[in-house]
Order: sequence, then C-alpha cells, then structure tokens
Amino acid sequence: RMATRVEAALWSMMGHGARQLKRLFLNPAEDDMYDHNFDYNGPLEEEEDYYRSLAGGDAKGDDGHGDDGGGHGEFGVHITYEDLYAAMIFFTAIYVAGVFASRVLKMPSLVGEIFAGIILGPPLADYIPNPEAFVLLGEIGLILLVLEAGIDIDLSTLSLIGTRGIIIAIIGSIAPIAIALAIAFALGFDTKASIAAGATFGPTSLGIAMNILRQGKIVNTPVGQLIVSAAVIDDMIALIILSQLSALEGDATVAQIVAPIVSALGFLIVGGYIAVFIFPKLINATIMKKVPQEQKGKAEMIIMFALILALMPATYYAKASFLMGVFIAGLAFCRSHDLHHLFVTQFKRLMQWLMRIFFAASIGFQVPIKDFGNGTVIWQGLVFTLALLGKIGTGLLVPNFTQSGRFQGFHLRDVFVTGFSMAAEGEFAFVIAVFAVDSGLITKDLYASVVLAVLISTILPPFALRYTINRYNKKSEDKVQEAIKIEYHRQETLEHLTEDEREKQLRENILNDTTLFLCIQIQCKSAWGILPTI
Repeated sequence: RMATRVEAALWSMMGHGARQLKRLFLNPAEDDMYDHNFDYNGPLEEEEDYYRSLAGGDAKGDDGHGDDGGGHGEFGVHITYEDLYAAMIFFTAIYVAGVFASRVLKMPSLVGEIFAGIILGPPLADYIPNPEAFVLLGEIGLILLVLEAGIDIDLSTLSLIGTRGIIIAIIGSIAPIAIALAIAFALGFDTKASIAAGATFGPTSLGIAMNILRQGKIVNTPVGQLIVSAAVIDDMIALIILSQLSALEGDATVAQIVAPIVSALGFLIVGGYIAVFIFPKLINATIMKKVPQEQKGKAEMIIMFALILALMPATYYAKASFLMGVFIAGLAFCRSHDLHHLFVTQFKRLMQWLMRIFFAASIGFQVPIKDFGNGTVIWQGLVFTLALLGKIGTGLLVPNFTQSGRFQGFHLRDVFVTGFSMAAEGEFAFVIAVFAVDSGLITKDLYASVVLAVLISTILPPFALRYTINRYNKKSEDKVQEAIKIEYHRQETLEHLTEDEREKQLRENILNDTTLFLCIQIQCKSAWGILPTI
C-alpha cells in the first residue's frame, strides 16, 4: 500500500502528459490496480484528485489543497502563486518607492517605503498576503539594527556622554508627553484619554534615526553615540510607560506598576556593567582561548546570538524591553574587531532589505489612512505635531564636541542632528496608540489624530536630519577645498624663497600657531598597493 501511494504521488507530480505515457506502458494487471473504475480520459482536475487520494490526502479537503489553495498539507506547507506574485510586487514597490523618494523628492528613502506599505497594505488596498509575516520580518530587521548599535558602541566615547545620554533620553520622553497632554486637555479630552494620547509621543525610533545616521556616517561620532544611547534608553522608558497605562484601566496592582521600572533599571545598570566589564573577560578566559585566531569571529558570533536568545525572553518577561536585551548582547562584543567585521559582511545587505520591510510593514501597516479624510482628525493631528518640539529641544543639551563656539558651526549641526533624530517617532508610538484604543482609553478619531502626528514625525524630522547632515558635509568639503587652495598658494610662495627664508617663515608660523604638525597612525590589513593608495 505504501509503495502504491508513493508511486501515485510521484506520477501525480510528474504531470498529466507523463501519466498518459504511464497509461500506455502499464500492463493490464497494473492498470486494474490503479484504475479502480476511474476514467483516465476524464477531466484533469479529477485525475489529480484521484492521485492525491492515493497519496493519502483529501482531494480538496482540509487536509490537502486543490489548485486554488495554499496552507498545510500532508506534504508540507504550501503557498499559492497569487500570494507569491503579490509578495514580489510588494518588494518591488518598496524598493521603487524608496528610490523615488530619495532621488526625485530628495527625501529619506524610508518615506517612500512607508507610503508603499500604506497604499498596498491593510490600511488601503489590502493587497499584501499574510501581512503579519511581513511585520515579523520587519521586526527581525529592527532587532538586527539594535544589535548593530550595541556592537558599534565606542566605550571611550560613551564614557564621555553616558550621563548626558540618560538626561537627554529622560527629557526627550517627558517633554513631548507633557506638551501632548496639555494639547489633549485643551482639546477637551478627559484625563485618561489625555494621558494615553500624551504617552504616544514619548518613544524615539532608533530604527529611523540609525538609518539616517549610518548613511551620513555619524554613528561612530560622539554625537552619534549620544543619540544611540539616548534612543535605547528612550525605548526602555516607552515600555515602562506602556506598562503603566494598564493602571488607567483600573486593574493594575502595585507589583505591575513597579516591576517594569525596577527590571528596566536593573538590566540597564547591572546588565550593562556585566556586558562591558565581566562577560568579555569570562569568555576570553574559558572559551576564546581555545579557538584558533581565524575562527574567533565566528565563535563570537555564535556566542552573541546565544546571548540574544537568553536575554530577549529575560528582558521581555521581566517587563523590560526585549530590545534592551538585544542591545546588551551586542554591547558585550563592542570591543571585538573580528566580530564587527564578520557581522557587517554577513548582514549588511540583509539588513537593508529587512529595514525596508520594517518601514513599509511594521510602520506603514499601522497607519489608518482612511480615517485621515475627517477634517477634525487632520487639524487635531497637526496640533498634536507640536509635541515634537519637546523632542527637538533636547538638541540644546548636547555638549560641544567641536572646535566651534557653542551653538555655532558644527556644534549647531550636532544640536540639529540630535533634535531631529530624537523627534522621529516610530514603532513603539504605534504600539502605545493601538493599546490605548483597544483598551478604550481613547476614541478611534483621537487614535487617528495621534497616528497622523506620529506619521508626520516619521517623515519631516528624518527629512530635516538628512538635509542637515548633507548641508554640513558640503560645508566640510568646501573647507577642505579652501585649505587645498591655501596650501597650493603657500607652496608656490615657498618656491621663490631661499632655504634661510623658508626656515625663518616656518619659525614665525610655529610661534604664531599658524602651522600645525600632525602625527598620523594608520592600522589596517596589509595588501598589495596599500602604501601608494594611502
């Protein structure tokens, strides 16, 4: 019987034409065994159903599938052609929309990706199959992005701005919440609705900020490290705020209120200390010393992902942010050059696509675009956008890491970069808003107004951030070109001077602090032609 079922399944997969050949070469005994009074010259669909029944599945029942269905069957999990084609259209639309926003509209590519998700996703066309799967992929991209943020942390830089990062994160959460709370009260909403609406403006999107900062090559600068640390702490505060909203429903206990605060601070302080000062020494003394040098990056990668699998549930069930666990896992290997190089080479392209899906699905699918046709929703949403001023204002707290005067030159750039980075709301804002409307704390119209303001925050601040970075990068390039011209003119002048005159001028320049000597040390892998390249 098993042989019969397997053979029938194989012939079924080979197609109608092959089965007709089989029909010609079967001997009468075999023909009778397969026939069972079945008409081989009947419709193709009936014949395929027959072979499916021989193989052990229903023709078009719940345990198998017909040609029109997809899902679970006795031979595995299947998808339909239509779903596959729709997914390919979605990927293409995401990419094209991002390129169009970046090159034509001169805006961050994430703007086009978000609108691709809004248009093709559940909010409008509802064309995308299995939208939860795309949201899942987007969240995986966010996890990898936070992991990269932990790996990229420069401890020497972080030690300079760690306390300031905490201050900026706290103020960057409290200030916009307070402004939105005041706006909600002014619009006539009750206390519960006002608190829930205000809480939506507390989080900062590390995904959006990191995406722009990486493109501008600012992540590893002091201000970049400041933003990363502040954004991670901001997400932790957002989770605390989300846990506290349950108290507004009247069923929260003291433990439910206190536990998220204690666990979040515990993981931040104790977990961060262990990751930086204890865990690296422990694995180097026990595991890494047994690993060959050329395999250390791979070994550290395995250990890091094992650490992620341990810390994600630990932080989640302790009522802290699971992203905090991911960040700590990356932070434990921030000193490893081998792992950093391996991570970038292995995940760079993958992360680009996962982040495109994140903006299109994890953010775009959450926008109730059909409700934006209500005039009240629109003007209230625009008013709630003023809460972003509390985020932008955090830029005023940035220390001066440059040679420019305070709030001048490149320090002013750092002020704008920090403010615009913190003003980009993201996934946690949508999570809080959805929780509030599902819990009955806010109405659907208020939810739509708040989400409209959050959507604006995912468009305007990233655009302003990218414009600021590009503008000051252009200024830096202009300064370099000006310096080149000055040096060229100086070289021409020196050609007409004697050796004694040159030495005299050099002494005068040294005394006047107009001549600077630099000792540049370069550490890199050896390769043919490296010296001429340098």
